[in-house]
Amino acid sequence: MGLVLAEEEELRKAVELARFIVREAERSIRWRAQQVLLELILNRGVYTRKPMRTKKRTGAMPPIVTVIIIVASVVAAALAAYFIYSTTARGVRQVSLTVIGQPTLYKGSNTIELRVTFKNDGTADVDLTNSIISVQNRTKGVVTFTFAGTATTDQKTAMGASCTTGTGGSCKLAPSDSVALKYTYSGSDAGTVFDNIPDGAMATLQTKDGYQTSFAVAKP
Repeated sequence: MGLVLAEEEELRKAVELARFIVREAERSIRWRAQQVLLELILNRGVYTRKPMRTKKRTGAMPPIVTVIIIVASVVAAALAAYFIYSTTARGVRQVSLTVIGQPTLYKGSNTIELRVTFKNDGTADVDLTNSIISVQNRTKGVVTFTFAGTATTDQKTAMGASCTTGTGGSCKLAPSDSVALKYTYSGSDAGTVFDNIPDGAMATLQTKDGYQTSFAVAKP
């Protein structure tokens, strides 16, 4: 009885081994069939009796990585284009004010008037409204002159500038336009302040947009 059981156990093991071998063989056949099919797809030369060449893809990137790279490239290209455009635009449109003639200080009753003519030699409009001129005195202090409009009533017609007269007026110079303006200092100490400003003192114009230009002022 024990011998029969031992023989049956050996037979069972043999059957399991045979099944295992069959399964592995079937798996190997399926894998080889898939490989051959892939080779046929990748290399059509087999139909023209040319040697088959298989392309082994190594290190292929996942699709999501490819998408990220494409998006990053598009964003980088857009940023580069915007930078080039903005830099070119700034380079083309610039403000450049030139002083024509000699800016001169005049003393009045409790006032000092500074008259100066500007020309816009740049390629962009310049807004002189509410601009100020700072003049250096003998003690290295600063006297501030405020915008007071055009120096004469016919400036808009004669000079071509879009300026209005009087204190609180506006003045925007287009490229190639020029205009004579006046800036004033008011106070009971105007006489003393005037005397303390040397002939040829340095002055600096500053617009509300931050543009600055310097020049010398004279006294009559």
